[in-house]
Amino acid sequence: MHVRARALFGGLALSFALAACGGGSSGSGGGGNPPPVGPGSVTITPGSMSFSGPGAASQSFTVSSTVTGVAAPTIDQFGCAPVATITTNSTTLPATYTVSPTGNGTCTVVANVGHESASIGITVGGGGGSGLSGSGGTVTLTVGGSPGTFTATASSGTILPDTTACNGIAQIGGAGGPAPQQSFTITPIAAGSCIFTVVDGSSSLAVNVVVNSPGGSAAVFVTPPSMTFASRGAAAQSGTITENGLVGNVSINEDSCTGTPSGPKIAYLTITGVPPGQPVTLPANFTVTPYGTSFQSGTCQIVFTPQTGASATLTVTVNP
Repeated sequence: MHVRARALFGGLALSFALAACGGGSSGSGGGGNPPPVGPGSVTITPGSMSFSGPGAASQSFTVSSTVTGVAAPTIDQFGCAPVATITTNSTTLPATYTVSPTGNGTCTVVANVGHESASIGITVGGGGGSGLSGSGGTVTLTVGGSPGTFTATASSGTILPDTTACNGIAQIGGAGGPAPQQSFTITPIAAGSCIFTVVDGSSSLAVNVVVNSPGGSAAVFVTPPSMTFASRGAAAQSGTITENGLVGNVSINEDSCTGTPSGPKIAYLTITGVPPGQPVTLPANFTVTPYGTSFQSGTCQIVFTPQTGASATLTVTVNP
């Protein structure tokens, strides 16, 4: 049977070779906590923004990543409707957003890219934050294990979570509510790591969540485990391949999506920032892109098979 595959390498196997060549590596080293996932480290510059009042001159902020060319983020707004309008023409990172003040008050904007997120606080007409603080650092969990808890405290306002970036890795329970304190339950779903954001007015907290696989067994993980595209012409979506333990070489079989050797061409996978045929160190970021309106819709699977340990499957659905 014909197999279209691309070789990847577990973090330990290739990290030394890349470092010796000056390329560096963020390989997991096998057996430890999975490294942060998502398309690199995501940041917003500046981290806060103030306006003298409604009608003041517009200002801009930029969402960027250590990996360029990633699709523009999902933007969530908390309380911004009466305070400011946020617009952009950017479709990839780095992406620039224009903020125009429309009313006195405070709000928070959260940018989600894969399982990474960053936030910016916006204040119009004076005022300040609410002294938002959290109960600790990274929340570390295990698939099938007990949930964790994160508690946020503020002097005033409404404490709310943005859980978008943790979809597929952890379920965040708790809708939030009024200050001074709100707690959120974090239930592990799949191995990986993510950031969810807690906001209150113009203040925000980034909560790091790490979910380990049970027993530290060798395995490859793909996040998210499924992607759905609204149409054949939809924009690419991003994901991450991570490992637990020493998995050795990892092959990628995307035949059912690319129509190899025969069948419908639905979508194709690209390893971010790496030319075809080149070795990659895990964790690795990737994008999946529909072939376009001239090709077919449907559901297919991309299978990631390690030399040692459990494999992972990404299910891709492209609607007509």
